[in-house]
Amino acid sequence: MDIEKNAPSAVKARWLAGAVFALGMLLSVFAAALVKHDIEAKALRQFAVNFDRIAAKVGERLGTYSLTLRAGAGLFAASGTVDRQMWRNFVRELSIESALPGLQGLGYAQRIAPGGLDAHIAGVRSPGYPGYAVRPAGEREVTTAIVFIEPFLARNLRAFGFDMYSEPVRRDAMIRARDSGEAALSGRVELVQETGRDVQSGVLMYLPVYRRGAGDAPPETLEQRRAALSGWVYGACRMGDLMRGLMMGGGMSAAELSGLRIYDGAKAAPETLMFGVAPAPVEAKTVLSTLTRTIQVSGRTWTLAFDPAAAESALSYAPAWATLITGIVLNILLLGFVSSVLGGRSRAMAIGAALFEQSRDRAEQTEAVFELSVAGLVSFDMARRVKLSNPEFTAQTGLSAESIAGLDEAAFSSRLAQQCLPGARFAGIAALRKRSEEAPDGDGTKVVDPHELIEIAGPSCAMLQVRLREAPAGGVSQIVHIRDVTREMEIDRLKSEFLSTAAHELRTPMASIFGFSELLLADGFSPEEQADFAQTIHRNAKLMTSLINELLDLARIEARRGKDFKFAPLQLQDWVRRVVHDHKPPEGRQGPLLDLPETPLWLNADPSKMEQALGNVISNAYKYSPGGGEVRISITAAQEDRAADAGKIGICVSDQGMGMTAQQVSRACERFYRADTSGKIPGTGLGMSIVSEIVGLHGGRVAISSAPGVGTAVTLWLPTIIATPAGESGGQEQVLQ
Repeated sequence: MDIEKNAPSAVKARWLAGAVFALGMLLSVFAAALVKHDIEAKALRQFAVNFDRIAAKVGERLGTYSLTLRAGAGLFAASGTVDRQMWRNFVRELSIESALPGLQGLGYAQRIAPGGLDAHIAGVRSPGYPGYAVRPAGEREVTTAIVFIEPFLARNLRAFGFDMYSEPVRRDAMIRARDSGEAALSGRVELVQETGRDVQSGVLMYLPVYRRGAGDAPPETLEQRRAALSGWVYGACRMGDLMRGLMMGGGMSAAELSGLRIYDGAKAAPETLMFGVAPAPVEAKTVLSTLTRTIQVSGRTWTLAFDPAAAESALSYAPAWATLITGIVLNILLLGFVSSVLGGRSRAMAIGAALFEQSRDRAEQTEAVFELSVAGLVSFDMARRVKLSNPEFTAQTGLSAESIAGLDEAAFSSRLAQQCLPGARFAGIAALRKRSEEAPDGDGTKVVDPHELIEIAGPSCAMLQVRLREAPAGGVSQIVHIRDVTREMEIDRLKSEFLSTAAHELRTPMASIFGFSELLLADGFSPEEQADFAQTIHRNAKLMTSLINELLDLARIEARRGKDFKFAPLQLQDWVRRVVHDHKPPEGRQGPLLDLPETPLWLNADPSKMEQALGNVISNAYKYSPGGGEVRISITAAQEDRAADAGKIGICVSDQGMGMTAQQVSRACERFYRADTSGKIPGTGLGMSIVSEIVGLHGGRVAISSAPGVGTAVTLWLPTIIATPAGESGGQEQVLQ
């Protein structure tokens, strides 16, 4: 090789040095952009976490108000007649000023019988309230009056005698509470306690109080509730005081609440604003997006919106600037180094070869990362046409690399949208770019972080998160990043659903325990009444213990997925007889009747787990046939036309009880679902869920047939085995059918 001919000229050397410098600067800017994007992404995640915490605090506080009202209703139910001093003592023991900051007052609104207005007014005036009057004046079709309100001073004196039923917004909530028997939250109102200074939006929560004799059950039907209504226990709160109470009691700062707005309803409209200041129009785009959440409280929907301005002002881009400055300094040093080595011909050629090798290694590394990424990636050239796609993209969407190669972004968007379900189609890259918020750097590079969720059609119905990155460099104009978020979304949904349902199921017995324990602490009750209160507390505590134990059983079964099951051959008939022998039927009822075949049948099962499952089914058979009738256990083989149950044997438990509808049967194995909603039959709603989990981990299934008024038959279909007794073939042989 002629070294003189291959030696770079001075012009070429300067050009090569400049190209290296430009490439290094581009990489520095790109690295700084990545750091900046990471700062904003972390800020957005923290922003969302803080907001969710505030939303949860609001829901918890309103839930506490509901429990407080239920304790007040319990006082009426237990005492029959409640006077003003009893109510004052009850509220004083609650210490609402410190325990429930934000609650303006706790009161009782009495329903006045038709034609009894004058007698009601005279009855309230006689004990020492000569100025008492029902406002507005006059008797209406339904007339009510606030007769108790504590603390009975300052603002609350203005509410004494007010007929809340005369005002439409309050009346709507009072009717919902009366007809449902549950706590109901009103829409936005201005409380009568307002004095004209520092006026705040207010809300009220109502819980009905029904007349009933000692030992009577709560009214069950709509007509019974309306006929038995005597009044409402209610709580009034001012939204500003409520949120300040949360800030003091919940460890939240004023800065966290500065951007919070609360709206009455499912939409954030200025006319429904209850707390916060409506945002002024902002021309400049923000890095963070406004977050909204809806919460359901006592039959009312609230929308919480959070303005990101406060969080955005605290963002620090110092690490990004440090990355950029460091890159510039290193590139200047690199420029000097390249310029010096290019002065010598042999050294220049050696440096060139080394740089080429490094560039090739980096390209190979980039290609390997692209191919092995767990996310779907599609890169576009400078004309915004598909350049490359990785295997993960094909696996996620079903679109091969050949089918999308060379498509412009519109055609690519259309092709991807065709793979989606109609209700969750891909809106397109152009729409994604238009909705995004862009933050230009000094050299024009854009950091874009839009995303949307799409759902791919097909058996998997995968939920994919699509993001767009625009950063023109190295012949790539933009990259579409797709991540499968199906599992994490399903986990979030199941977690929220489970926590909400568990909290709801624990709330009712807890409210009874709280209310009746308060009554036990009060004076004036006979020993018989106190014993009745203690029995109610014990019964509800037993129900909570049963619920928690069954929740733990279900969680342990799901977590282990049968790994702690101890399988062993079971002779089916002997095992069923043993379970029936150990099960004690209710007093006055005979044990289950057995209809078992003579030919021995064998199962490969965990005896204790299956005993728990069969015991739950037998208990339900007695529990849901309170009128009597026989409970029968039979064993049946699968029908030949049912391929799904081939090789299985069915253990059927049938009763002659109340039965279920087809809709109730379809939900019988759901957690916390109970076909009987009267509350007369005790239970947690978890028994059949545990049965379904245990039978499923044995390779079987649960079948239920039922009809209202006829009875129910629950069949546990389980795989059988052929068992040869020891001695005939040198041991015991087990063959799964």
